[in-house]
Amino acid sequence: MYLARVTGTVVASQKLDPLVGRRLLVVEAIGLDGAGLGRTEDVALDPGLSAGVGDAVLVAKEGAVVATLLDTPGEPPTPANVVIVAVVDEWDGTSGDLSIG
Repeated sequence: MYLARVTGTVVASQKLDPLVGRRLLVVEAIGLDGAGLGRTEDVALDPGLSAGVGDAVLVAKEGAVVATLLDTPGEPPTPANVVIVAVVDEWDGTSGDLSIG
């Protein structure tokens, strides 16, 4: 998992069924000081947390996390491997503590 800032949105006029009703957001990894890390941005699935541009978020980048959180037995798997798992209200860069709302 990593801390990130939402930098944009992805608009898709057509999506696979497991993505309908879920937002796709562009996220950039940030350090504990809030500055971007200069890595490539990811497109992350917001499963209903209502994250928006400018929000700090906690992101999991692993298909198994997506499957555990979002997949329903007997339904097609969610076609994503990056998911927002929390919107972060604040964090303390000196202790590494995160406050998740």
